[in-house]
Amino acid sequence: MNIKIEGGRPVFYGEPVKVNYTDVTGGEDMTVNGQTVKRATGNRTEYTLSADEMNAIGWTIDGSVHQPHWKQLENVKDTFFRGAGYSGKISEDIQSMKSSMESLADGFFDGEVTESQLADKFQALAEKFIGICKEKQYPFPMLTGMDEAAMSFAYDCFRGAILKSAVQHNNAEGKELASKNNRGWHYYNADYYYKSESAIGAITERVKGMAEDRGFREFEIPDYKAIGRNSLYNFNSAVSGESDYIPGGLRAVEEKWILDFDAVPPEDFKWFFEEEGSSEDVFMSGDGEDLPRPKSRVWAMYKDLLASNSFDFSLGRDLPSDVKNLGDLLQFGAGLKSGIAVVNKYLRNFQAAPSGYFADKAWSESQRRAESGWDAKA
Repeated sequence: MNIKIEGGRPVFYGEPVKVNYTDVTGGEDMTVNGQTVKRATGNRTEYTLSADEMNAIGWTIDGSVHQPHWKQLENVKDTFFRGAGYSGKISEDIQSMKSSMESLADGFFDGEVTESQLADKFQALAEKFIGICKEKQYPFPMLTGMDEAAMSFAYDCFRGAILKSAVQHNNAEGKELASKNNRGWHYYNADYYYKSESAIGAITERVKGMAEDRGFREFEIPDYKAIGRNSLYNFNSAVSGESDYIPGGLRAVEEKWILDFDAVPPEDFKWFFEEEGSSEDVFMSGDGEDLPRPKSRVWAMYKDLLASNSFDFSLGRDLPSDVKNLGDLLQFGAGLKSGIAVVNKYLRNFQAAPSGYFADKAWSESQRRAESGWDAKA
């Protein structure tokens, strides 16, 4: 009997085949590479099935078999190094490594650590972590082949520390710009995009060198975007505040203000938005008349050029028109500097909306569906 793949499923054709079925009633110990594992035991029955009978079973393909090497490595890291996956045997070592990496990342953005020093320190910490796993025989005694997973996990941690520090430095600048009374703000400084990219580039080059020296020929940097790791992808995804997620699953409602994480900002570019409020946060008087209220404000800088604007959201702050695209609110004057057209186009990668707008819309939509009898579990 032969097999081919059609539409992601196996299709059998040709002569009948004999298959064995085990009615599992227990298990017995076996030794494999020095480790004890269980093998299912029970009565075995031999069947002869035709191609039509085989196809009627409704086979599916185990996706893990066809996953790229980096994705298989992600599964190992999820099992042994992340969250509830790692045991108390190395939990303190992981926290110590992360703490050291965060201090180094902060030092880099504070101008105290160079790219080359960052790469050297990363390698030292990664080598130390690999050694600790070996010394403590983690995750299992006599289990070999974990060095690549440990190295990749250390790279994840350092990459995350770099982006976390970039976001913290960016947001510290934004906080200084925000007024005391506000409903929310966003700040973006492209310097932190480029600094984080250079830092990530330094440790990426180093980890690839480590992989080559150790003979890890299939080693790759994970596709963080494909697995929903916004905290590890780039500065744009990290500063957006959008949570990590599992593709295909339910996602938290986020105040989406960066539209395309892959869009590269112009150098020397900044922008700031603040939804202004007041100490009383009152918009209407008792007799229903509008009270003067602060306007929301937004500005962008490109090199030494400044463009600014102020505007109101609707009184209820819940209309579709309340989602403002930065490119519609601001434009730099054409012809003032080379590259202005590119900058004006890039402004369209940002948007502003009233605080809680997207969460309110999601709640209203869920209520509407519930009232119409729509069941999310169906």
